[in-house]
Amino acid sequence: MKRYGIPLLVLLMLPFLAAGADKSGVTFYLQLIRGTEDDKPPAPEARLAGTEVSRRLQMFKWKNYWEMAHRTVVLEEGGKTRQRMSPKREVEIQLSASHEVTFCIYTDGKLTRRRKQSLDTPFYIAGGDKDATESWFIVVRRDKPAGALTIR
Repeated sequence: MKRYGIPLLVLLMLPFLAAGADKSGVTFYLQLIRGTEDDKPPAPEARLAGTEVSRRLQMFKWKNYWEMAHRTVVLEEGGKTRQRMSPKREVEIQLSASHEVTFCIYTDGKLTRRRKQSLDTPFYIAGGDKDATESWFIVVRRDKPAGALTIR
């Protein structure tokens, strides 16, 4: 019995070890976008948003969409993160075990938007007016935009 004890124990633990190693998580890409009529960037770090984001935002009729900040986060089931996108705007993402995602947008620390959707939905866009000459948008997406940063 002693001779088979350790190999048997390892064999019985394999499913649990494999389950623990399989937790790669779900990647979300966050972008803070500003829509304006100006041809010059609204800040030195701003760059024109990519074609996919611009295409999805074209219904708002701004001439240019500028990416002001971006982040990449990886969440496991049951995980939650809150990311500051600017001094005024934060995004909270929670991934449930039932593959639903809850997005919360905070402006000046106050909850302004909340949405629950399936993990299979590839984009979430929330926005609002900054003033009469520009609007802001928070984009949470599953496909990787160019130049994303990774935060775990």
